[in-house]
Amino acid sequence: MTNLSSIILPVLEGMEESHLKDQLLKFLPNQQESFSKIEKSFNQLTSKVQDKERLQRFFHSWSQTNNSAMTVAGISNRITMLVHKNQPIADEKALLHSITSLNRIVDEDLAVVGRILHSQLFYTMATTICTDDDWLLRRYLNQSACDFKAWKDQNSLRNKDIMIALLTTLIHEIYTHGEVEYILPRFKSWLIKDYGFSEDECEKTLAWISVHCGPTEKNHFFFAVSSIFHYAKAMNIDLKAYDLERIIYEYLDKKSTVMEDLMEVEELSF
Repeated sequence: MTNLSSIILPVLEGMEESHLKDQLLKFLPNQQESFSKIEKSFNQLTSKVQDKERLQRFFHSWSQTNNSAMTVAGISNRITMLVHKNQPIADEKALLHSITSLNRIVDEDLAVVGRILHSQLFYTMATTICTDDDWLLRRYLNQSACDFKAWKDQNSLRNKDIMIALLTTLIHEIYTHGEVEYILPRFKSWLIKDYGFSEDECEKTLAWISVHCGPTEKNHFFFAVSSIFHYAKAMNIDLKAYDLERIIYEYLDKKSTVMEDLMEVEELSF
């Protein structure tokens, strides 16, 4: 049966041998409790017609856990700031390669390639399913979603160690690959069966999910890997000094808390 682990682990197993690969294969399979909570939330969502307010809360809060283009751009800015402030760099060419790989993660999101911002695709999906764009109101934002974003921003934009930012991006990209592949068939079946969408309506509505499937997020993950290796070379960093266990655990624990909160109560009250 397809689950998040069965989508994610083959990608990791296809990596070249490295400390990163060892760490990912050591700690990601141990997060089954978090994976199960996330899977359950998506399965609950797509099991029936949902109350409009539940949908509004779901899409607003969920968006806070998967919208990372600005964060990645911020990390890129942080790396270029090293040059701007004349910080010691062991290999400037490697630093440029690190930035180049990092920026490839957001080409599609920012419409550098393709013809539409991915934020517009998400807006179309959420607004079509919710029937209007009131889901954008901040009253539909769960505290756990705020907490997730605050933690991710702390790791990516506030932590003095830029390597922590790059490693957090790495975990986000491989998880997101698993999520979009897992949810696409479930969302499609849900909209057709419970909401009466046609195949064409589904394709247009779920474009945000489908454009991230296939090689897209998988490639983003490998761009993150490349950025990490080049940054380590540029700054003369030993990657073996980094343990990914805490980042992996906290990312998935906080993500699963958001998703569990969104589907915990059968009928929301305000």
